[in-house]
Amino acid sequence: MNGSRIAALAAALADPTRATTISALLSGTSHTSGELAKVCGVAASTMSSHLSKLVDAGIVRVDAAGRHRHYRIASRDVADLLERMDSLELPETRPPERPSPGQGLAEARSCYDHIAGRVGVGLHDAFVDRGWIEIVSEQPTLTDSGAQLLTDLGIDLDGLRKLKRPMLRLDLDWTERRDHLAGSVAAAIMTETINRRWIARRVDRRQLTVTTTGRQEMNSRFGLTF
Repeated sequence: MNGSRIAALAAALADPTRATTISALLSGTSHTSGELAKVCGVAASTMSSHLSKLVDAGIVRVDAAGRHRHYRIASRDVADLLERMDSLELPETRPPERPSPGQGLAEARSCYDHIAGRVGVGLHDAFVDRGWIEIVSEQPTLTDSGAQLLTDLGIDLDGLRKLKRPMLRLDLDWTERRDHLAGSVAAAIMTETINRRWIARRVDRRQLTVTTTGRQEMNSRFGLTF
């Protein structure tokens, strides 16, 4: 290992526009170059140049759909790395200055493929307090009662266990500054809550909206209050 891969990755990310692009794509949805140009407030030609650098670095992938080209984070592994980088505060540096997330993003948002914000932190607390997970050395593990809860929700745990991805891990939530749950189990929870229409997702934004039914169900099942 000579550090060249690390240098290339750092160079690709070391630009405010590309950082904003990555933030938009961490919603887990794909976007066209034009959509991302509007999000970042740059010209279409400028965005094309930035996207080319991100694609060349292996951070973003592009999919063709007819006349359109859609961009998204290259893989879950890359998304996991970017999320961890975004939450890391090195002791010799000041925490990054972040724009105000707004009330909606602070309450519930997608962190690539799992729930973040107050709802995400609330789910973490519920799983800990009710004994559905145990945390040892910052590594969460699903208990038997937690496995039963998820099975009752219709989540295929056997299928998740076959994936190379960790079933559970902790992410530091950048608005709450506390942990929320990530990993394949957390991703399955978000998918299931969307399928049950407890949560509504806008394809162009990271913000998630907890529906009236969702508030009732998540209060009843998880003890979450809104």
